[in-house]
Amino acid sequence: MFPQLPYPAFRTHFDNLIDLYVGMSRCMLDAAQSLSALNLQLGRDLIAEAGANTQRLMASQDAGQLGAAVAAQLTPGGSALATYQRRVIEVLSRCQAAASQTAAERMPAVRHSASAMADDMVREASRQTASAAEQLARFQPGSQLRH
Repeated sequence: MFPQLPYPAFRTHFDNLIDLYVGMSRCMLDAAQSLSALNLQLGRDLIAEAGANTQRLMASQDAGQLGAAVAAQLTPGGSALATYQRRVIEVLSRCQAAASQTAAERMPAVRHSASAMADDMVREASRQTASAAEQLARFQPGSQLRH
């Protein structure tokens, strides 16, 4: 049903690579999900703050209150943006730590399987070379094999 890989070590190596990529992808997707949630929260906070500032503007009784309300409209979201920035840094730090941990856990297996695959390829290449030399010697009876 599925094509056979030439060396069993290929399958092991590809499985290890896929495991590494899946682990790294999970880290990145978790970070993207967290960043999306942060973006939504920032939007909600900014809308709520704009609504509150507009209510203060409409409810102002004198020039002092009106000036304060207008000033608040000109610089929206100071605390919301600071909170957003801090949380983005936290999310990215967690993502970096998770990606590092995933790589540290899975890279030894990837290195080992890559080495095993290379060893299998060298053995198979040597076997194929010897087989080809023997076949060549059969077609050229006077030749001598030298290697």
